[in-house]
Amino acid sequence: MKIKELLVKDNNNLDVFRLIAAFMVIYGHAFAIAPQAGKFDLISQWIGFGYSGSLAVIIFFFISGLVVANSLMEKKSVVHFLISRVFRIFPALIFVVLGSGFFIGPLVTNLTVSEYFSNHLLYKYIVGNIFLDTSYALPGVFENNKYPSVVNGSLWTLPYEMAAYLGLVAIFMLGGFRSKIFSIAIFSIFFADPFWGGKLIFTWQTQNAEVDFLIPSFALGVIVAIFKDELEVDGRFVIGLLLIYFLFRKASYAFVLLHLSIFAFVLWLSAKNWMKKLKPKIDLSYGVYLWGFPVQQVFAHYIPNSGIFLNQILSIMVALVCAWISWHLVEEKSIAVGKVLIKKWTQHV
Repeated sequence: MKIKELLVKDNNNLDVFRLIAAFMVIYGHAFAIAPQAGKFDLISQWIGFGYSGSLAVIIFFFISGLVVANSLMEKKSVVHFLISRVFRIFPALIFVVLGSGFFIGPLVTNLTVSEYFSNHLLYKYIVGNIFLDTSYALPGVFENNKYPSVVNGSLWTLPYEMAAYLGLVAIFMLGGFRSKIFSIAIFSIFFADPFWGGKLIFTWQTQNAEVDFLIPSFALGVIVAIFKDELEVDGRFVIGLLLIYFLFRKASYAFVLLHLSIFAFVLWLSAKNWMKKLKPKIDLSYGVYLWGFPVQQVFAHYIPNSGIFLNQILSIMVALVCAWISWHLVEEKSIAVGKVLIKKWTQHV
């Protein structure tokens, strides 16, 4: 199947892979939040670099780059793109930030209620995270946890995601998509930049290996979207990539080959007929991602010696419930509002 066909809404089940990736984040974080002697991240042991959470995040970024770039090229409207992204990202983010600050925080803080609500950290956490200036601590919250004082360790990726969206829009507005040769040149540089020691583009970036994988994964997704008419993914292609990875698995660049294999596998499997039948009716992946970490910390607070497995299972179940509430209470409605605004804009231009 051509990528162009795969990207038709009912021709794929990328939603289930986003949900699996959100579960992987919870699975991976449990080893830091509820550490247990002799228990290790199986994915980390298998691939030899990173861990399940970091792998999940780059899957998110690859799928995001692919889907949003395709949407921008199809609609050819910056306003449509920005409204869609803002009303998809921020309402759920505001919901989890306010829920953490005004509900979870007062329940678990070691301060009095008046001390908690008068502490500047509360408002720094709320305002900072809503405006994508990531803040982790709430006053007196989770200070005695094994992973102390971090309320939501998953929020750090959102500024990078929004930066990727804005960069994509900037390149579109500058005419970067008018020529495939020009497009591939631009996004190939974005893909390769973190692998150059000098970081020619992202010179301000912190020394964080997880960050280094985000923009390349997003850029690769964009490249696939640009060449959706020519590219095709089938089982033979996936096996071929896996064989190349196996042959060069001891090379310093083996992680690139593995990531390419995983991305190709996700696309191929998402288009299988039996997989499409498993497509969720609602998209809970973003909500699970947002709520997973604070839920895990709550369980670590109340059941400090629960162990990794119990923390993972309980957190996934409760995060799903929180995500369901977030979808029906916030996300579904905000997406609908965004569509109304887009329709009104379209009528006036």
